[in-house]
Amino acid sequence: MKDVFARIAEGAVEREADRRLPVEEVEWLREAGFTKLRVPREYGGLGATFPEFIELLIQLGRADSNLPQLLRGHIGFVESRLAHPHAEVRERWLRRIGAGVIVGNAQSERTSTSWLAPEATLKDGRLNGRKFYSTGSLFADWIQTTASLEAGGEAGGTANVLVPASAPGVTRIDDWDGFGQRLTGSGTTLFDDVQVAAEDVEPIDLTAPTSLTAVFQLVHLATLAGIGRAAVADTVAYVAGRTRNLHNPAHPAPGTDPQVQEVVGRIGGASIVADAAVAAAATVLEEVHRAHPAEQSLLDRADVAVFGAQGVVARLVLDLSTELFEVGGSSAVTDRFRLDRHWRNARTLASHNPVIYRDRIVGQYLLHGTSPSSAYAELRDGVGEDS
Repeated sequence: MKDVFARIAEGAVEREADRRLPVEEVEWLREAGFTKLRVPREYGGLGATFPEFIELLIQLGRADSNLPQLLRGHIGFVESRLAHPHAEVRERWLRRIGAGVIVGNAQSERTSTSWLAPEATLKDGRLNGRKFYSTGSLFADWIQTTASLEAGGEAGGTANVLVPASAPGVTRIDDWDGFGQRLTGSGTTLFDDVQVAAEDVEPIDLTAPTSLTAVFQLVHLATLAGIGRAAVADTVAYVAGRTRNLHNPAHPAPGTDPQVQEVVGRIGGASIVADAAVAAAATVLEEVHRAHPAEQSLLDRADVAVFGAQGVVARLVLDLSTELFEVGGSSAVTDRFRLDRHWRNARTLASHNPVIYRDRIVGQYLLHGTSPSSAYAELRDGVGEDS
């Protein structure tokens, strides 16, 4: 994998400058087996443990933080198949993914209050709707979306719906306009009377215990940790390439300036702590996977490990990607270095599922033993003693 990551890293800055989607790079990852790392070997995968996978995800995030995020829907989908209660469904999809299939995400809408209450509809096997934040769908073979079920004009709940990306009526648009993570394809997906097979409609059961919320968030944290590593590496390279030190002439080479060394040491230490927090959370999720079906107490511990790490990792990486500019003068902000991309990308990722909500869930658990799943349900449904 390291050779593929190195090739991806070589063009990362240029891709961002030109806003060129990493279509070729996704294919490199597919060919190298990255998209099937977690799939058991008997289904054509590589059988990686969750901690092994997360470490590789951090390395990919260091190479280009767009790539782990655009594969986030695929990663979560793989974990959902690994834990799926029905063997036929589980094996069908694991074999597909083991053969190289990539699944994208298109669940959220700009107009609905929640992805659990979508305006998109599925009626008589026909899907209609408009989705945004369709991360990864531009690069995918299948798309997982959500729709309100309708039968005879009556509402019938909400379902996950799986659709071939090439199906007639599916339109994918690259109109993501965020200032960070620009190459994730997180734009609009349209479904216009798309025919859906019955086996690809999975009603959502909100009462079913799951670790998927923790999994999806840990993908973001691994990507942030990768950004931290990249920011430190770029800072070291920047300092090494400077030949004058206007602010401290006593140390003409910036790398010998004690204050510059202190800044580099601080941001390097912050990156190490971010890595450790992500690795610790990944270890708990591996426990969940091995214990399947996991007891609620273990699922709670996984949620707390990930949500607790979220606040720490997001703040560490945002701070270090700001402090790195202290090692240089105005030249550090010039476009040729693009050091700002680290903060922009980290800020975009940290804005997903805001930290303030996760911090409160961890606090409720520590103070009152409140299960994170019930606390999360309160936030989702707009109820609770302090809401």
